[in-house]
Amino acid sequence: SSGINAEYGGRTWKQKKECRFSALSNDKQSCTTFGSKMGLKTQKRNIKALVDQIQSDRNAESEARKQRIAEKRKRREENEKKCEVVQKITNTKKLKKIKKKHLRTIETR
Repeated sequence: SSGINAEYGGRTWKQKKECRFSALSNDKQSCTTFGSKMGLKTQKRNIKALVDQIQSDRNAESEARKQRIAEKRKRREENEKKCEVVQKITNTKKLKKIKKKHLRTIETR
């Protein structure tokens, strides 16, 4: 127990100070040169351009994927319409006799 006033029953957990805080010498901060600042600036600009390029590539890829999916869906619907069995109703009075449940399945084109 080598704290402040440990021998007198004081603060045993505190260490004895070397000097006051105000007496500590403040080192001058390392100044960066103009050239190094400009170098960092160009580096950041290059990194940002690269990030933007990657992002735009990803966006273009996802747009292309969405477009392919939409075309596929459209093609599938067209093919389904081609293979449907269609019966043309010429007599419109028959529609009144048809049950409601059956009317729901009928599509008009």
